[in-house]
Amino acid sequence: MVETNRTEPGGTESREKNLTVSDKAAVLVAQLAAGTIRKLGLGLGSNLPGRIARKLSPTVLSNLSAQTKKGVVAVTGTNGKSTTSGILSEILRVAGFTFAHNRQGANLVTGITASLVESANWASGIKADLCLFEIDEAALPVVAREVKIETVLVTNLFRDQLDRFGELDTTAKLISSGIVKNHSRAILNADDPNVSQLVPDESRFFYGIESVKEATVSSQNQELAYCSKCGAEVAFHNVFYGQLGHWYCPSCENSRPKPNIIAKDVEVFATSSRFKLQIGNTEEDCVLPLPGLFNVYNALAAATAAHYMGVSNQAIRYGLKEYNTLFGRSEKLVIDGKPVIVQLIKNPAGATQAVSSCVKDDKARLLIAINDNLADGRDVSWLWDADFEQLAKAAAAQNSLVVSGQRAEDMAVRMKYAGYAADKIVCVPKLQEALELSLNELKEGETLWLMPTYTCLLDLQKLLKSMGVSMSCT
Repeated sequence: MVETNRTEPGGTESREKNLTVSDKAAVLVAQLAAGTIRKLGLGLGSNLPGRIARKLSPTVLSNLSAQTKKGVVAVTGTNGKSTTSGILSEILRVAGFTFAHNRQGANLVTGITASLVESANWASGIKADLCLFEIDEAALPVVAREVKIETVLVTNLFRDQLDRFGELDTTAKLISSGIVKNHSRAILNADDPNVSQLVPDESRFFYGIESVKEATVSSQNQELAYCSKCGAEVAFHNVFYGQLGHWYCPSCENSRPKPNIIAKDVEVFATSSRFKLQIGNTEEDCVLPLPGLFNVYNALAAATAAHYMGVSNQAIRYGLKEYNTLFGRSEKLVIDGKPVIVQLIKNPAGATQAVSSCVKDDKARLLIAINDNLADGRDVSWLWDADFEQLAKAAAAQNSLVVSGQRAEDMAVRMKYAGYAADKIVCVPKLQEALELSLNELKEGETLWLMPTYTCLLDLQKLLKSMGVSMSCT
C-alpha cells in the first residue's frame, strides 16, 4: 500500500444508514440470481440482479450507497468512462481504499444497483470507503435522485450521442442537472469547451493537457464547438483531437479555464504513453501502459479526481503504471499464440485516436468489425468522419485489411475512399471467419489490431470464450 492522505469528498459527517428488511431480502435474492446466471453460463449477471433488487426494494441503492464512509464518485462522458473509472480504481486500490465499482461497465441504474448489491453482505450491507460508478450520461440525473454523489468526473462530450439524445446540448443538460442536483464537486476537462462550461464556478476543478511532443491531429478531424456565453464558434490555439485543445471564443472573453492539474511533454507510442503530471509545484514522471492521446486524457482525469480525494502523488503515479486494461479498451490478448490488441470504436473521435495508435506500430495488421445494432448506433455515417486516411499512408497499408460485421461492405467502401488499395481490402461479414483469416495471415513479429463496435465486441467475447481465451470481465 502506498501512503496517502485520504479526505472525504463530501465532508466528515457519518453516512451510515441501516438497511430495511426489504433491502436485506433484495440483496440476498439478487446475489442468488447473479450466481445462478453465471453458473448456467447465461451472462455476467451485471443487470438482471439489479432489476430484481430494485423490484424487491426501491430503496436498496439509496440505502446501500449511504453506508459508505466517503460517499459516491461518478465518472461520466461520451468516451473513456470505463477506462477512466478503471484507472481511478487502480489508483484507489494502491492508496488503500476499499470500494464498490461497476467494473463490468453496466452503467445504467440497474447495472449500478447490481454492482453495489454484489459488493454487499445481505445482513450488514456495504463495508467500503466509497462507491465508484461509471454512469451513462442520461442515467446520471436518475441516479442522482437516489444517491448522494459527492464527486462527478466528466471526460468529454462527442457526437456519438446523437442517435440517443438528439443534440450535444441535451447531453450536457443531463450531466449538468446530475451535478447540480447533488451540489457535487465537478472534475472537468478544461480542454473540451463542451465540458468545461457545464456548471457554475463553485466546486469545480479542471484538468488539461499543456503540451504534446509531436503533432497528433489533422485539422480535418477537428469538431465544432460553441461558446456557452455568446454562442459563437470557438477557435483554438492548439488542437489535440476532436474539439479538445486550448480553445477561446473570438467574439467574447470566454476561454479555456486554467487547469488545476496538467499533463505536459506527452509522448504517445504504439502500446504505451508517457507524460509529466504537474500538481501544484510538483511534477511526476508518469508511464501509462496504454496508447493514444485519448488514454492520456483518461489517466489525467483519474489522477485529478484521486488528488482531490486526498491520494498522494506517489500513489497516483504507481497506480497509473500498474493499471491493467479493461474489456476491449486497448486490451492485449494472445490468441493461438499470436498477439492481438482489441480497441473498441464507436464514434469519429475515438476511432481516429484508435487508428492513430495503430499506425505507430509498423508491424500491425488490422481487422475492423462494424455492426449497426441499437447499442452501436443505427447510423454508421460517422465512419466517414473518422480519419481512416491515416491507415492508407501507414506501414499497415502494405498488408491486407479485413473488414467484418453487419456493415462490412460499408467499411470496405470507406477504406477504399480513404485510399486503401481495393485489392487489399477483404470483406468477411462473419466475425469468426474474419478472425481466423486475420490470425492465419499474421506473420512472426506482427500484431493484429482488432477494432470492433460495441456489439461486435460482445460477439468477440463469446467467440473467444468458446476458444478458451478469456477477455476482461468474462
